[in-house]
Amino acid sequence: MSQNASPARPWWRWPRSLALALALGTVLSLPSLRVGLLLDDLVHRLALSGRLSEAGDWGPLTLYEFVGAPRAEPVRLRDAGLLPWWASDGLAVRFFRPVPSALLSVDAWLFGEAPFPAHVHSLAWYLALVTLVGWLHRRWLPEGVAALATLLYAVAAAHLFPLAWLASRHPLVSGVFCLLCLGAHLRAREDGWRPGRVLSPLALGVALLSGEVALGVVAVLGMYEVLGRREGWRVACVNLAPHGLLVVAYLAWYLGQGYGAHGSGGYLDPLAAPGAFVLTLLQRVLILTGELVIGTPSDVAAGTPAVQVGFAAWGALTAAGALLLLRHLAERLRPLERRTLTWLLPAGLAATLPGAAGIVGGRVLMLPLVAGSALVAVLLARARDVVRDDTARRGSRRLASIAAAVLALTHLGLGPLYRLGMGFGLARLSDAQWRIAREAPPCAGTLVLVAASDPSIGFYVPAAMVMLGREPRDFRLLSAAPHGHVLERTSAASFDLVVRAAPRHPGFWEQVNRASAPPAGTRLTQGDLRVTVKEADEGGFTRAHFDFGRPLESKDLCFVTWRGDGLHVLELPPTGGHLELPYQRGPAGL
Repeated sequence: MSQNASPARPWWRWPRSLALALALGTVLSLPSLRVGLLLDDLVHRLALSGRLSEAGDWGPLTLYEFVGAPRAEPVRLRDAGLLPWWASDGLAVRFFRPVPSALLSVDAWLFGEAPFPAHVHSLAWYLALVTLVGWLHRRWLPEGVAALATLLYAVAAAHLFPLAWLASRHPLVSGVFCLLCLGAHLRAREDGWRPGRVLSPLALGVALLSGEVALGVVAVLGMYEVLGRREGWRVACVNLAPHGLLVVAYLAWYLGQGYGAHGSGGYLDPLAAPGAFVLTLLQRVLILTGELVIGTPSDVAAGTPAVQVGFAAWGALTAAGALLLLRHLAERLRPLERRTLTWLLPAGLAATLPGAAGIVGGRVLMLPLVAGSALVAVLLARARDVVRDDTARRGSRRLASIAAAVLALTHLGLGPLYRLGMGFGLARLSDAQWRIAREAPPCAGTLVLVAASDPSIGFYVPAAMVMLGREPRDFRLLSAAPHGHVLERTSAASFDLVVRAAPRHPGFWEQVNRASAPPAGTRLTQGDLRVTVKEADEGGFTRAHFDFGRPLESKDLCFVTWRGDGLHVLELPPTGGHLELPYQRGPAGL
């Protein structure tokens, strides 16, 4: 090369590095584009079509107001078969998300029931999100490290559900406006860009109308002002005043209108039991931290309490390991990296809190992942420096080599593979829901599903049957316990259902619809069905009596159960007889 020739530009130069991140992220998203209507997607489409109007009043802006809104009271939904018999009378799962609700309504209006163009719509939000993350990383980190951080963000497994599940698009929408809020604030504070002072609170307002996780950006702004700017509390408060006033107004209106989750074991209610709320919130934050630091998918943490405690312990261990490694590499940090991580790491941790109050999963990490990917990129870059430094001690070089290998393997290898594999898995789950709905035994009366622990079967297959025009007149789910059952016929019109388990664990669908198991002696009705809980423990009922008020052999009753690959008709035993119902996982693995 001649002396006058310019040197080749490194691959990480903007915008080449951003293009690479967008390209790889798109490739990993391809399996998600073929996922059909899935889970809540079915309920949303039924609500928009008006086929649920007798049970509730959902409109284009209220698709996320599942339970507890006017004309969507738990008792009413329970009698209609949209909630199981054990659902609490005080259950509320009602979220104020008019922006993503409107976007889903537009999808349904433009594309009907075709999911592919709606998934392309979600992909566009994801690409916008990654672009904004790349811009922020470029401001906060050295160019090469920023490129790596953006790449790590783009390929993260956390993007799986927001891309593959249309009803879970809202974290992408909220995330985009959160980053616009943050970016406008940075431009106003660091570049003197005066429009940013108006655009930042405006973007925050749209973000809050898109999802509750947007509250996390206020924590990020606060950490930036207090730990990043270090200009004193008075200056920080003045610059955050518009955002703070907006959040106070939002929360006052949100709570005053009855939004939020109450009476559910899946969503946390801080007012129900403050002590338990704090402990459970901490546990979920640690689970999410494990995904941020080491790429452990938090979506797989759903399970028994022991599994959740294990994932929380793993999150605490990996966080401690990352901080120790960061301390070991402290002398090699660039000044810009040091300044950024000083405020960005606590900001990312604080931003997990709003998402941790819901059902734990990577979809709530769109904002915290900005900090997580920055941390991992810095650790990888500085560990590489140690490995390449011949003057470093052998033990330090070995430690840095192992740490870099583990981080690269989990974030650039296992995480993307999980995202790819689960994308195909969700497509199979969607296909299975539709197949099971098509092949389900026909029923013109009341379809009684005796046992199905997987909500994809126990709730969403009946929704698919409605969309296919095969709906029964009524639907009843008797048990979602993740255990085997014994059906004991007690009379011509009734039977007992016994859960065989020691210990008895609550099922996912049981927890979502009730904060605590109904105790022994509880009596509930669901239309003509009368339920008496005879025996119960903390995990749920262990023996319940079901009285249908008419002979079980009536043509108006169709008894089925989940078995292997579909819904199968049950031949009920005579009075005094019993029937074994072994536990079998559903398509979602529950």
